[in-house]
Amino acid sequence: MSEKRFKRPSVANGDGLILYCNQYSYYCHKVLQALHEKGIRFTKYEIDVTNDEHFSEWFLELNPRAELPVLQNGLLIVPGSNRILDYLEENYPKNKSLRMPIDTDKLVVGFRQTIERLPIGVITIGSFLHSQHTSSPRFPFVLPVRQTILARDETLAHRLRAYATAYPAFAEVLLKKADFHDRKRGIIASEEYFCKLLTALDEFLSSVEQYLATIDVDRCWLAGTEDTFTMVDISLGTLLHRLYVLGLEDRFWGEGKRPQVARYFAKSCQRESFQCVLPSKVSILRTVWINTPPVYKAGLAAVSSVLISSTLLKR
Repeated sequence: MSEKRFKRPSVANGDGLILYCNQYSYYCHKVLQALHEKGIRFTKYEIDVTNDEHFSEWFLELNPRAELPVLQNGLLIVPGSNRILDYLEENYPKNKSLRMPIDTDKLVVGFRQTIERLPIGVITIGSFLHSQHTSSPRFPFVLPVRQTILARDETLAHRLRAYATAYPAFAEVLLKKADFHDRKRGIIASEEYFCKLLTALDEFLSSVEQYLATIDVDRCWLAGTEDTFTMVDISLGTLLHRLYVLGLEDRFWGEGKRPQVARYFAKSCQRESFQCVLPSKVSILRTVWINTPPVYKAGLAAVSSVLISSTLLKR
């Protein structure tokens, strides 16, 4: 268990929307972009997952499943990215809608359904374990950080059982998560299974490439018009970004393999709501530093000083 003790933050007693999230979470990214896209005011509270704040007693009271993101609106608690996105659409009708039009191509509707079923956590950790299938991972998933994440993932089931003992009221859920994690680790360790996931992604992105070839990617979003930016665009953009930072870009759309997907990804990255979600360079470097084992820090410090200087000069 983490020795750091967390207390319920004062922001939890405030008014308005509060989003409990982590800036590197795939699922939080989607909700954050939707909030910015819809122009909804909210307060962001960053959960310290490095020190297991999501397993602290105050957060378990908020969401006993210890998962991010969580949206709070007064006494109402909405956990999970899909439930939050549905809540925003239903309760903020005056803000921009991100729903797909009724006449949206069924293939596009299927894209979102496929993306929602993808085991992103398995793909992420699997890419760390089977790094021979990746090339040039980007910040924050550089080698020292990947090693730290893998080390913490290895001890997660043990920590969950310790938290179950410390917080009996949440023991049942935490113990189930520990058992599930043990089973999942066995699956992730299989290179054969990881390769099957990559093949499935290849097939999916080939379908996306074929569809994008039928529309003007420079002008249109997936629903087929210039102004119709919807949840399926957020979902696909978030997926492509995760594959990009994991170092899987070359496999899926680099070197002209899927030029339409490459153009769509570049366009998605330029959207203002997407840019609002990305961590700053200083934030990334801080995260990398915190998660870097001491043996790597001397070399990283030199690189960091150069990057930070260039960042400050650009601001």
